[in-house]
Amino acid sequence: MTRPVIHYTRCPSVPTISALAEAWGTLRAEFAEEKDVEIVFQSIGFSPKTEYDHKDRLWLRNAGHAPALWKKSHGVGCKVVGLAFLDGRYPVLSLHSSGLTAPGTLKGRRLAVFHNPDSPFDLMIAQQLKIYQTALATAGLGLDDVELVRIPRAFPPRGARESFLLAGFRSALAALEEGVVDAVAASIPPDGGLYPRLNVVYDTRLAPDLVSRVHPSVLRGLVVSTALIEEQRDLLVRIVATLVRTAERAATQPLDALRALASDLGQAPENLAAVYENIAQGIRLDLNDDYLATLDAQKSFLLQQGLIQKDFDLESWIDRSVLADATVLAHAHSQPA
Repeated sequence: MTRPVIHYTRCPSVPTISALAEAWGTLRAEFAEEKDVEIVFQSIGFSPKTEYDHKDRLWLRNAGHAPALWKKSHGVGCKVVGLAFLDGRYPVLSLHSSGLTAPGTLKGRRLAVFHNPDSPFDLMIAQQLKIYQTALATAGLGLDDVELVRIPRAFPPRGARESFLLAGFRSALAALEEGVVDAVAASIPPDGGLYPRLNVVYDTRLAPDLVSRVHPSVLRGLVVSTALIEEQRDLLVRIVATLVRTAERAATQPLDALRALASDLGQAPENLAAVYENIAQGIRLDLNDDYLATLDAQKSFLLQQGLIQKDFDLESWIDRSVLADATVLAHAHSQPA
């Protein structure tokens, strides 16, 4: 009899607890002797797939929340079993020569929205719009008070050594220097240089609460198919328990965790540390009220912007029991015999 296959994917661009578990080998070690199922681990980007046949029905993904919201709105049977909130540097930038130095000065100005015209859902549009909204709100402004200029996104050639972050920053800088726009939402990579030429108009880290700071790159989810819960719940709990233990180890070994994640993501540790804050804490899974409030806010924002079309009940999308049982199992596993 053919063993069922569990497809376990993670985002290749951002730190996640799944990436750390893979880098440390904890997941593979836990399931090396598994006889009843095959687990395929992959680091891949967003797929717009909304229909899953029988052989693909068992899956889990650790990545940004926005694509998961999009899939759920398209009727994909899935549940959120964990969330993680990792703050980072996501500024609104202008050229120093522009004189734009504060959110209030953006009124009537052209703001870049880089997009991928080939994708049915572009999480980067959602990210940029939310960052702009947060910045503008501090000056009593909204997205209707600026001109949003859509620019097709350029991707580095396949196999290029240039990071996704650096490629995006260079595109943003070019748009500013060529006078196409007045401001951009783009992180400055540590290896990007050029700081004296830029103003930081606003940095989302300055926002006082998580709901204001949330956007697709800071809130990540562990989302699983309903078939996986219904057919392989015990194994799913073991997977999540492994992630819980990995997070607890990261809390006591943050530098080791940073180095391992940097290696998995193909970045220098110092560059990763410069972009993200308290990585060991920020990748830990939780379903606390604050995290759920940010997910609810993002669902409302995506609906408002027309980035998802169909609303759904958030509470019924959350399965708290898996993480709860996994936490108990992880702690039982760590107790001496």
